[in-house]
Amino acid sequence: MITLIKNSLANLKGHKLRLAIAFIWIIIGITSVVFVSSMGNAMSAVFKQSFKTIAPRAAIIYFEPSDDAFKTNQILFDPFSSSDVQILKTLDGVEKIETSDKYVSSTPFLGLSNDVYSDITYFDKIGSGAFISSTDAKYKVTKGRALTPADDGKRVVVLESNVVKDMFEDENPIGKGVTIKGLTYEVVGVLDSDTVYDPVEKGFKKRTSFDTSVPSSVVPEVSYNTIAGKIANNSSINQVIVTVAEGFEINEVSDSIISELTSLHPNIMGEYKVQDRSSIQKSTEEMTKGIDKTVRLITIIAMVVGGVGIMNIMYVSVMERSKEIGIRRALGAKPRSILFQFLIESVFITTCGGVLGVIVGYAVTIYSKNFLPFKPIPSINTFLYSFIAIVLTGIIFGLVPALKASKVDPVKIIYK
Repeated sequence: MITLIKNSLANLKGHKLRLAIAFIWIIIGITSVVFVSSMGNAMSAVFKQSFKTIAPRAAIIYFEPSDDAFKTNQILFDPFSSSDVQILKTLDGVEKIETSDKYVSSTPFLGLSNDVYSDITYFDKIGSGAFISSTDAKYKVTKGRALTPADDGKRVVVLESNVVKDMFEDENPIGKGVTIKGLTYEVVGVLDSDTVYDPVEKGFKKRTSFDTSVPSSVVPEVSYNTIAGKIANNSSINQVIVTVAEGFEINEVSDSIISELTSLHPNIMGEYKVQDRSSIQKSTEEMTKGIDKTVRLITIIAMVVGGVGIMNIMYVSVMERSKEIGIRRALGAKPRSILFQFLIESVFITTCGGVLGVIVGYAVTIYSKNFLPFKPIPSINTFLYSFIAIVLTGIIFGLVPALKASKVDPVKIIYK
């Protein structure tokens, strides 16, 4: 067996170009499998994070406007009212109803969308920017300080660095006053516009073009309501959180609430929707199934492409070494030893290519986190699955040329 391995390695050394081409096919295939699978793991983690934010027997009812123009002016109309809440409390299966002024995205992992926009003035300089409430914001301060609960009710702001660069240039903004919606706010800090909070990793990462959130300056809750156009202590209702009583199905209760709201607001332009654990779980399952199918398809393609390449290499090797095979057979070499030699060569190619593919796939996956909105999560199972699949490919596709080599007639080959 040791002699067979040495002979196989010696033969492969003489065909470095073919070997390199086979490695490239295998590496591309495994890298694709690892990357797609890691992206699927990351997206599943984001969905599961959203899943945890909703109580087991709770459902969030929210309104989605039919006109895109409404999405930037949701504050101008009222999809829910206090009287609606009182009516909904009387419906069968409703145990408790809470209200919130936050907006819900129809895509669970995109989370909340609470930015409001306003002009910003500093003496003769006029700019604009997005604002978010300090109760919702997670941000990284680069100068000055962050907002604290003690700032609630004060007119203070933590400006995002892009606005600071445009408005103040090289001047230190801390302690300066800017005008927002006709009111003067003191700049107490500057936040980093190039970083964004990752809810899965629970930390900050560099902002990329894939991130859906925009850099936003931060103000206290009361100031945020003022900028948004809300009346203090009378915030609009943008979602209701319904707790379903025991013995009732969440879907049925949610449908009855949506039906009731639709009848209460027959002329409103849009649609009431529900977000609960089952809807997020369903989305997660559908996404996971889709990614699994994609991974399987990529794996099959990689196996076929790599396998055909390996088979061609082995066929050429058999043809070039036919005289050597004939002489060995004439000297008493058994067909089984010829078969094993070519199988060893095929398995060696796929094993080395598989190891390189796993290494390259891991490196590409880790590096890609700098350009993606979430960090890909590679798994040991993916590496093992990819490696085993490609090694089996080497055995299956290498078996045909190996069988052909083992059945060579020594007499015909020697006298050919």
